[in-house]
Amino acid sequence: MTDLKTGTDLNMGPLTLSVKSYADDVSKDFYEANWLNVGVKCPTDEGDVAFQSPCLMTTDIFDFMDEMNDLLAGQGRQAYLVSLEPQVDLRIARGDGPDVFTLEVELTPNAEDDEDIYDAAAIVSRAEVEAMVKQAEQVVEAFPVRGIQDK
Repeated sequence: MTDLKTGTDLNMGPLTLSVKSYADDVSKDFYEANWLNVGVKCPTDEGDVAFQSPCLMTTDIFDFMDEMNDLLAGQGRQAYLVSLEPQVDLRIARGDGPDVFTLEVELTPNAEDDEDIYDAAAIVSRAEVEAMVKQAEQVVEAFPVRGIQDK
């Protein structure tokens, strides 16, 4: 079983992603070895959404962290984190001013029903995005990329 370390939650506006473990503790294959079991919680106007699924990879979180760092450095216009089904679609974009960002969440917890979509949004500060980057770093440290990727 994976040794869980502290700091495996990503709190992003109304959305909380709690990384529980690798989905497959024994695979050496890059694709299979890097899926993460993720708990998703988010209050929305349509109701609270909560589910757990191996819907994100360690590499997804790593790429999202890089995109957030680019935003903070004044490069790029937005950072995306998109999972497989059930879908978590998160976008952070530049707002009005260098220290203001918009955060939009779209959740589709039931892959069989694309009408079952929940939305949430928030305005977040530079300090909040910086905190998200630190949380993403902790997740990537606790669940590093594993296996060998085919070329």
